Amino acid sequence: MDRVRDHVAQPLGEAVAPGEKKTCVVLLLPFEAQLLVETDTFGSQVRIKGKETEFYLCMNRKGKLVGKPDGTSKECVFIEKVLENNYTALMSAKYSGWYVGFTKKGRPRKGPKTRENQQDVHFMKRYPKGQAELQKPFKYTTVTKRSRRIRPTHPG
Repeated sequence: MDRVRDHVAQPLGEAVAPGEKKTCVVLLLPFEAQLLVETDTFGSQVRIKGKETEFYLCMNRKGKLVGKPDGTSKECVFIEKVLENNYTALMSAKYSGWYVGFTKKGRPRKGPKTRENQQDVHFMKRYPKGQAELQKPFKYTTVTKRSRRIRPTHPG
């Protein structure tokens, strides 16, 4: 069985129905991997599937990241956690406290050796090439001294 190495992605940050697929591209040394991020339930549970290999990223009972052709087991479900520093961490749904992590060289780290505050488990969301313009611009509102919101300003 092939292993899914150096494959981890972040969803596009939109609310989607369970089972709906989102495509993401993540740059990991030395190549780009195209991945499908599927929502498992309403909330932040996701499955990660390699587009080329069609294998799901899973964490086995020893905490090792492996690829499986069938992603229906709880080992292949991860909980997306947005951290205080605006990075995202992926925690195993089956093994609480174990995170998806990669070393600086791109090698996967075992789940029991990872913690939420380690840089190896921090990931940043990226849009695929050509889809950056799908981001909505910020809307600014003016605020009075009494901290009341009034009508939004229109760029003119």
